[in-house]
Amino acid sequence: MDIGVREAKNKLSKYLKQVKQGETIVITEHGIPIARIVPYEEQVPKEIVELQKTGMATWQGDKPKGMKTPVKLKSKNISKASDIVSEDRR
Repeated sequence: MDIGVREAKNKLSKYLKQVKQGETIVITEHGIPIARIVPYEEQVPKEIVELQKTGMATWQGDKPKGMKTPVKLKSKNISKASDIVSEDRR
């Protein structure tokens, strides 16, 4: 459904109800599409979803316990991720 900017401002609640029901609303300005309102979907990478489905990974949305933030490096001569891991293990 296409609607103009003025109509979108005046009847936003009405259009948001339609979006909640799965409809997509296109906002136009002088007949030219400028925005789209779509139903909200979680944006989780498909690889993570597959790991969760197989039970190989779980996540409740919070920071993993025991994680150090930030990693403090003992040496300044580190250029690769493997160097960071090795340094962190010391």
